[in-house]
Amino acid sequence: MTKLSVGLHEAQEITGLSNVTLRRLVKGGKIRAVRVGRRLLLPLSELERLTKPGAISGTGRKMG
Repeated sequence: MTKLSVGLHEAQEITGLSNVTLRRLVKGGKIRAVRVGRRLLLPLSELERLTKPGAISGTGRKMG
């Protein structure tokens, strides 16, 4: 059976993004996620979309 979604730890390994960055993207509505109890699951389709060049314009972090 193929996985449809992954937890934050595995999403970090796939994308190279930190836990905090992934949570910010979810909270900001940049990527979809599903809560199952206390666990946050990210659909693999969202992670694929996220890793495409130019898919997300910033993470809300201020520079300088």
